[in-house]
Amino acid sequence: MPRILPENVNFRLFSVQHNGQFLFVSNDLAGRDHIVEAHPFRDEFRNEFRAEYPIANSSRCRLLNPATNTFLFVSNDMAGPDRIVEAHPDRDEDRNLFRAVDVGGGQFQLHHPSTGWNVFLSNDTKGNDFVIEAHDNSDEVRNNFTFQLV
Repeated sequence: MPRILPENVNFRLFSVQHNGQFLFVSNDLAGRDHIVEAHPFRDEFRNEFRAEYPIANSSRCRLLNPATNTFLFVSNDMAGPDRIVEAHPDRDEDRNLFRAVDVGGGQFQLHHPSTGWNVFLSNDTKGNDFVIEAHDNSDEVRNNFTFQLV
């Protein structure tokens, strides 16, 4: 499977479901972990991510948020039937690994191999922002993202 996200350069992740929604690592905490959310504000440093590919010839990557120096992961924290996506400083965990899967039209889904689930922009909110979660449905537009180089 080819690598879709560029390595070691900053980019923004944009959800195609809600026009203008960029993923970011929030200051909201679940224990020591940051909750990952989405908002319409494009030019914040906390919206930036960087892909690291720790396994040679693999499309699995870690997503680093340089503003917080944390890595995205699918947590065991639940929001109904879905898992909440969070960020923590622990680099070398399997639950930090994602695979960007091409779905055509310049869009991709963030698949989480450890759970077999896909990241999506949920309708759940925290304040004015949408919470990013993971579920086992792969056929929804809210699973689709694009990236923009910074």
